[in-house]
Amino acid sequence: MAGPLRSRAGWAAASVLVGAAALEGTVRLDDWAQYGVPVTAPAVSLGDLIVRDSLGLHARAGGQFRQFRINAAGFRGPEVDLAAGGQVRIVTAGASETFGLYEPAGKEWPRQLEDSLRVACGAHRVVVLNAAFAGMSLPTVRQDYERRLRPLRPQVVVYYPTPMQYLESAEVPVAAAPAAVATPLQPWGFRAGPRFRDAFKRAVPALLLDLLRQLDTRRMLAAAGVQAKAVPELERLDAFDHDLRQLMGSYRAGGSTPVLVIHRHRFRDTSSVGARRLLRAWERFYPRYTAGALLAFDDSAAARMRRIGVDSGLTVLDPLPGLEPVRDSAFADFSHFTARGSAVMAATVARAVQPLVCRPPH
Repeated sequence: MAGPLRSRAGWAAASVLVGAAALEGTVRLDDWAQYGVPVTAPAVSLGDLIVRDSLGLHARAGGQFRQFRINAAGFRGPEVDLAAGGQVRIVTAGASETFGLYEPAGKEWPRQLEDSLRVACGAHRVVVLNAAFAGMSLPTVRQDYERRLRPLRPQVVVYYPTPMQYLESAEVPVAAAPAAVATPLQPWGFRAGPRFRDAFKRAVPALLLDLLRQLDTRRMLAAAGVQAKAVPELERLDAFDHDLRQLMGSYRAGGSTPVLVIHRHRFRDTSSVGARRLLRAWERFYPRYTAGALLAFDDSAAARMRRIGVDSGLTVLDPLPGLEPVRDSAFADFSHFTARGSAVMAATVARAVQPLVCRPPH
């Protein structure tokens, strides 16, 4: 009996391996057909498109995953010749809202901003470099400017912060430590994994998915040994204020004109079932605080940003007037834009930036 059992086990293992290989091959071919991602591209998740090297933490040059493409200079978007003369360079900085998560490729707001400015300026000399990445903290954004972006001499830097990052963990954010040598990606990985996760989320009923998120939030709180706070601490808001002022100072010291954009979210009315579910999904990223605390912190951060604008004499933009009429269709979740929301953002920024860049370079 041992021989037949071993034979059946061997056939079963071989079948699993063949099935996994066929599935992975199908996913890679589908990525090539949909997004033009090479079959041999090593990135298997969005996280693989970030790298930590001697310059700090930033997008990995030449990386590709689904619709997310990082150019050879390390920015999301098409290739750009940074050696070309006569360019007016605009850098957009921030986290996932600026990097773009849910928009089709080319519809994230930095790309739409570039399109608008090129039309308005009547030339192709305007170049928008999207230096954002998902999860990029404010101190890391400053480090990225000092180490990587400042030598490019951007005329304007547009920063769209994510204030809730200051509620993410027990400590306030700090800059990512640089690494002497960048860690390379493994040549092959299981790219089908994220597809399964996405398919699972789409297939699970909203009520069950909401319950799973609540359980996960409770698990994280229990592991940390804390209870969710309904009111954020003032010192966290002060830390955001301090770091933001330092960032604006770095931009100006580097010869760049800073433009600050107030963070906005989807929620106008939080009483509906759908809104409460999205709020709980938001809480899962910041489990130490309730949804009410997140909303209050975002409002307080907006007030601080306006104060910084007055104190420092810099441009502070609020996209809310444009987002308000289309709020439900402008956001794909609690704070990330759809293509329509990104269009509103791009239009808001373009109106303010156009007078700064639509003139002959010195």
